[in-house]
Amino acid sequence: MESKPAKDSESQISLLLGRAYYSYLGMLGRMLKVRKLDKQLKPGIGNILFALFRQDDQTATEIGGHLGLARSTMARLVGKVQSLGLVTTRPDPNDGRAVRLSLTPEARALMPECFELANHIESTICRGFSPEEREVFGDLLLRATANITNELETLDQSKSRGKR
Repeated sequence: MESKPAKDSESQISLLLGRAYYSYLGMLGRMLKVRKLDKQLKPGIGNILFALFRQDDQTATEIGGHLGLARSTMARLVGKVQSLGLVTTRPDPNDGRAVRLSLTPEARALMPECFELANHIESTICRGFSPEEREVFGDLLLRATANITNELETLDQSKSRGKR
């Protein structure tokens, strides 16, 4: 028995999510360029910056845990924000293996523009949404992200069991 796709492939959520992601990256890149921020900021580093805007001087593990990011992803992102001169790193005095991240003065100076840009992007993405739809959309994105993170953990556990 041959299986049929559940829906037209053009409307599959995974494909729509991918298209939304690439559209978002394109819009963000252009907005950074228009605002002449493209030399200081790069797509992909916002999560770390906003985590540090909320609370400076956190460990990479704390930030990664809060964001649901793998260690390897965090290491790559930390290197990226560090190379842009936006964070400094130092060993955690309580755990020699942990790295603490702190905003540089340059990053702090960019904070108002980052919040303004984030608000503009959210307004653009949610244009035409009612307040209720906007809230539901945010909740659904959080749930979808949690589902993906859980699946990644399951796959990682399966991979580790297979190596034994």
